[in-house]
Amino acid sequence: MLDATALPARRALAPRYWGVHLLMLVAVVACALLGRWQLGVWHAHRVDDAAAITHEKAVPLDDVLGRDAAFPASGVGRPVIVTGTWDPARTVYVANRTSDGRKGYWAMTPVVTSTGSAIPVVRGWTPAPGRSPAPPRGHAALVGILQPSEDTGVTDSDTHDDVIPELSTTTLLSRAAYDLYSGYVVATDRIVPSGIDGSEPTPGTEGLQPVTAEHLPGADAATALRNLLYAFQWWIFGAFAIFMWWRWLQEDVLARRSPQGR
Repeated sequence: MLDATALPARRALAPRYWGVHLLMLVAVVACALLGRWQLGVWHAHRVDDAAAITHEKAVPLDDVLGRDAAFPASGVGRPVIVTGTWDPARTVYVANRTSDGRKGYWAMTPVVTSTGSAIPVVRGWTPAPGRSPAPPRGHAALVGILQPSEDTGVTDSDTHDDVIPELSTTTLLSRAAYDLYSGYVVATDRIVPSGIDGSEPTPGTEGLQPVTAEHLPGADAATALRNLLYAFQWWIFGAFAIFMWWRWLQEDVLARRSPQGR
């Protein structure tokens, strides 16, 4: 004898209703995927908007960040021109940095500018300090992306080695014989504008994996807002499709109409 609770389930799963169930499933899956796609478009537009500053025209470092100035909010992600002299003896490696899912180090060599202060330059990524090419010497001329100092409070457990936990101006000051700018730059392969010191660019990135700037200004709140609203709209459509299917199932298939509908 069949359980009474099994009869509604058998009725709802009757072959003549399979088409409706399949249609509902397709509609819900489509709405979910379309909403996810619009959310991805929204995110991509915001990432592009935040990174747009890195493609602006490069300007001299001191036009954005003075040697004794606090790091300006408007300087985050700005392309700047760095010229001066490499100080290879004070090259250090910043630990726990990833590239293509692999853990490794940033190779950083300071550049002493004409002001007498130095700007730390992240030349690239290396899997291990011992596998990094020799730091550059002599004249430096490069375009880098300006970044704020990483002052999270992590302490350097060994101040006598060439590995540091974060790229902090405070940490580097104890290792330097000169003043430091309150930030650092990530070297790029952009061409230095002609006429800068009348010499060839020397970015010091040879043999290293390129590094992407981690700190960028936030995107405008209205950036790609329409795509975000479209995502919610598709998900609401999917929820509505489930509601209509459930109502049809209760009232037309299982004949469970509300008292007002009788």
